[in-house]
Amino acid sequence: MQKQIECLAPAKINWGLDIVGRRADGYHLLRSLMQTIDLADKVSLRCSRTDHCSCSPSLPGSASNLALSAWLQLKEEFAIRDGLDIRIEKRIPIAGGLAGGSTDAAAVLRGANLLFDLSLSREDLCRIGLKLGADLPFCLTGGLALVEGIGEQVTPQPASQTYYLVLANPGLPVSTAEVYRGYAEHKGGDERRPDLDGLLSALQSGDLSGIRCCCGNVLEGPAFALHPQIAELKRRCLAFGLPALMSGSGGSVWALAKDQAQAEAIADQLRHEASFACTAVTCASLPELAG
Repeated sequence: MQKQIECLAPAKINWGLDIVGRRADGYHLLRSLMQTIDLADKVSLRCSRTDHCSCSPSLPGSASNLALSAWLQLKEEFAIRDGLDIRIEKRIPIAGGLAGGSTDAAAVLRGANLLFDLSLSREDLCRIGLKLGADLPFCLTGGLALVEGIGEQVTPQPASQTYYLVLANPGLPVSTAEVYRGYAEHKGGDERRPDLDGLLSALQSGDLSGIRCCCGNVLEGPAFALHPQIAELKRRCLAFGLPALMSGSGGSVWALAKDQAQAEAIADQLRHEASFACTAVTCASLPELAG
């Protein structure tokens, strides 16, 4: 049995996000095209006598608790006697619509599966992950995928194209619950619904104008109402002439550049205006685990 595993825990973006219904228990049903990007936290796992999780830089308790909760869920279900020391080096903005907490938890599940020779399938891990959060099944799958239901239905899609992105965040942790509550109360909003079929076709063919026309996120309206700074950040990205969209429930915004040089030039400008700005590249799969 290995004693230590290192994992890159990549962020995701939503190319498009639509709400298509609501279950009797109140959970919203979504359809979304998500993709892994190369902005990633580093997660190190080491067998230990006790269970412990630490983050650098330090984060509010709830931001790191999901990773520890993922391990404790796995430990209880499979009666693992050993402890696990989890260390997370954060690069992904927290509460930013990029699945920063979920991807760390997914990395813990993937890494512990290998560390303790559990031989669990992706489907097994997704079943466990869904108990912890709706983004976990996608974060355990990676690449480009259509995500439906409450996040449990993940259908991988071919991802032959690579896209260069600018990511920006105003530095405001956004409450997913508040955004969804705002959506439920929102009447006749002006947020654009995505054409996910057209969007997928455009992504697979490299059609930038098609991506611009078909992308959309129905949570932008309520998120912008709660945090106008996100709307301003998107407006700033659009002013560069780039397709831009809020990711997830906010508050990060992605902008699609034509190449790496353009992405770097725009990110440099946005660093003077946003709390966080960087470039990123889309990925066709999850990174490999390293012993």
